[in-house]
Amino acid sequence: MRALGRDGGPATLGWVVLTIAAAVWTLTSFGCGPAPVPATPPVTRPVPPAVTPGATAPLHEPVTKAAVPHVTPPASESKARVKQVRGQLRPSGRWLAYPDGSRFRWRGVTGFMLNEQVSSGREADAVAFLAWANRTGFNVVRVLVMLPKGWFTDKDFTPEEGLAALPRTLMLARDADMYVEVTVLANTASLGAKADLGSYVERAGQICAAATNCALVEVANEIFHRTQRADVHDPGILARWAARVPPGIPTALGAPADESGTLVDSAPVITIHLDRSRDRWTRVSRVRALEETSANTHRFVIDNEPMGADETERPKERDNLPEAFFAQGALSRVFEVGSNFHFEDGLRANVPRPVQQQCADAFIAGTRIVDDSYMLTFQDAG
Repeated sequence: MRALGRDGGPATLGWVVLTIAAAVWTLTSFGCGPAPVPATPPVTRPVPPAVTPGATAPLHEPVTKAAVPHVTPPASESKARVKQVRGQLRPSGRWLAYPDGSRFRWRGVTGFMLNEQVSSGREADAVAFLAWANRTGFNVVRVLVMLPKGWFTDKDFTPEEGLAALPRTLMLARDADMYVEVTVLANTASLGAKADLGSYVERAGQICAAATNCALVEVANEIFHRTQRADVHDPGILARWAARVPPGIPTALGAPADESGTLVDSAPVITIHLDRSRDRWTRVSRVRALEETSANTHRFVIDNEPMGADETERPKERDNLPEAFFAQGALSRVFEVGSNFHFEDGLRANVPRPVQQQCADAFIAGTRIVDDSYMLTFQDAG
């Protein structure tokens, strides 16, 4: 069994299972007597549990030397669901934080055409999707502001239509207790050279600043994609456009062509689209690389558009194995990075069919493999 080390080599299925098993053992060992004391006392980071059910642990935890971590399990949460939208999120180094400084746990889902549903008068469909997302356990929905001459629909969803609908979309999401990841520029190659893309980003940012539930303004979707205009391929230009978003709103430039994130680390958040061409478990194991990017850049990193779920498997395009999505969610929690559940029906913001629902439930279960009130620190054992 070969672990994924600093050389970025692939991990095996055994490594994925071992990581998840280790996390489960760590949690269950709290109530099963004292843990064995290692021969050499390590440096540990005990994290006190939150005082109130559902709150997150402090962003800054003390570092002490002890033979055994001194951690008290958190009190059991009340049956009533804790409110997710509790004010505008702010970047805080490697994390996003609520206004009171507590940690926000990102559980995102694709809902690309949600804003188009609102624009075209199909609010009932948008409300149904948001209710489903909240009920399933998600707290962020990723929407596209525009999709001119869209590539997966026959819609010509223009920037002006999208910006006009965005305030209402944010309001509906807030009513559903959901934050929104706003991806502004998509399919811009069809707009022509005269379209002022920077103004679209600025206006979207102003709309987000007037709301209380904007989790992220992502300047562009897949910045090097052939459907984007040539200037969108320039991270320097993207950074200038991002600077036009009001201060305090989390921003990301967009996913680069590779998985390192170094081209887009001028923004406080980095979005990555992991390569889907690898075999299933090697692909899933690449979540570990996102932790390395976060540690190197001191940025919050999101697994933004990973392999999507569908009713049937299509190699390199869609997967239908719930266990794979459980592993994705679990590894994102273990490595303390954000993660989105991407799925075929989510492209059109439709409530999923049965297999995709199973995959969504598995993903959420994976993200909860460790209680939210614990902050984990990863150290590469080599």
